[in-house]
Amino acid sequence: MAPDKDFVLIALLKYNYFPAHKKEKEELPPIFSTKQFTKKIAQKLSHLRSRKDGYDQISYKITRYNNIPRVLSIPHPKPYADIVFCLSENWDNLAYICNNEVSLIRPRQHKDGRIIIMNYEGSHEKIERSLKKSFGHKFCIETDITNCFPSIYSHAIPWALIGLKEAKSRKRYKNEWFNKIDARQRMLKRNETQGVPIGPASSNIITEIILAKVDEVMSKDFNYIRFIDDYTCYCKKYEDAEEFARRLSQELSKYNLTLNLKKTHIHQLPKPTNDDWIIDLKSRISGDSKKITHYQAVNYIDYAVSLNKKIPDGSILKYAFKSIRGRLNVKDERFCLNYILLLAPHYPILIPIINKMLHNASKKDKFVYEKELKYILDESIVNHRSDGMCWTLYYLLKNKVTLSPEIAKHIIATKDCMAILMLYLFKKFDTEINGFANGLDKTDLYGLDNYWLLLYQLFYDNKIKNPYKDEETFKILKDNNVNFIQSK
Repeated sequence: MAPDKDFVLIALLKYNYFPAHKKEKEELPPIFSTKQFTKKIAQKLSHLRSRKDGYDQISYKITRYNNIPRVLSIPHPKPYADIVFCLSENWDNLAYICNNEVSLIRPRQHKDGRIIIMNYEGSHEKIERSLKKSFGHKFCIETDITNCFPSIYSHAIPWALIGLKEAKSRKRYKNEWFNKIDARQRMLKRNETQGVPIGPASSNIITEIILAKVDEVMSKDFNYIRFIDDYTCYCKKYEDAEEFARRLSQELSKYNLTLNLKKTHIHQLPKPTNDDWIIDLKSRISGDSKKITHYQAVNYIDYAVSLNKKIPDGSILKYAFKSIRGRLNVKDERFCLNYILLLAPHYPILIPIINKMLHNASKKDKFVYEKELKYILDESIVNHRSDGMCWTLYYLLKNKVTLSPEIAKHIIATKDCMAILMLYLFKKFDTEINGFANGLDKTDLYGLDNYWLLLYQLFYDNKIKNPYKDEETFKILKDNNVNFIQSK
């Protein structure tokens, strides 16, 4: 269902502000929430005067399937409120992105309140769409945009909305609605024109504003779909596939974007609807059985570990564990949990998916996974993995495990905002964390912005004074009892 402007506003503030694009919200532990960041409070922030040179944001490293981190961002609440109101107020001019059937991930009114969920289609939908799109075609080409979100040029937003020539002729009119979107977007990151933050759904909307215009041109001549910045085009001739890449490159270049030639591949059809490794894994276990035996689980996971070493370019282990999760009895689920804990130091992408398993295990017995989790925590600290530290600390906190001063010292030494904030919730290291916060250069506003959520929580709990001497954002949030940490 296409969202209206009111849904857009609430969704961006309360449900898609912090990174939460995956279906199961695996980016951050569930203790972090923006549900109290309401329209009324955000409106008060939007009335404040903005800094001339913009704001900065928190960096949060999330580990991908190949163990290479992707940096997500949590913008400062003041400029984020500004861009959200700007997008919602002008939604009538932007809603065309919701009707772009080429795009598989476009703004929708999801039941949980989110407007963007970046989740691949279910197997039935994917197979049905693939069969329909590929019928009568002999080739398909797959490609993507080079560093899409970091490459988005803010001035290209007006180019997409009213056309390049018109946008340049009206560039000096700062109060024009399209120029306001450009300006508000730049405020999120030091008033820079290059790049949009990966994390808040506002960035997905900005990206769709541009890429939907590319789709308007390309879809007239080509049969293709787009998953964010990944393209799959079905062609009758090999030359048509080459022409798609050439034309797409030309259209993207109009908005200062480039095609990723290293990831451009032409395949002869018919082509399987799933990757080879998914087909392989599905064949190893029955999809019809609601329950599987311990023996089946052992063989399946062993095979997934072996396959993962041969094919490092897919989320094989994560897919495998999710396939059997919920199909095991209590005893066998504990075995599965033990196996994940064994693999997690090597493949941190698995750490968030054990939340429910740990919860089930801790309900029945005394918590027995302290040693394993602390080892994973140590590995995450050494490798500066934000998600590994945060999720592991969340599990330890939830199960009332104590931490040593030495571990706390090492976490603070990473200078990772979200990890230090999770450490603060243990309520045993206030002196060390307050010392870190008070040691930040109060004249470096960008530097403070890199830790705004930690600083706000300390301010909210009356541990420190407002570090932003001449700004009222924190005061407004606190006066309205906004807490981004939810205890339940």
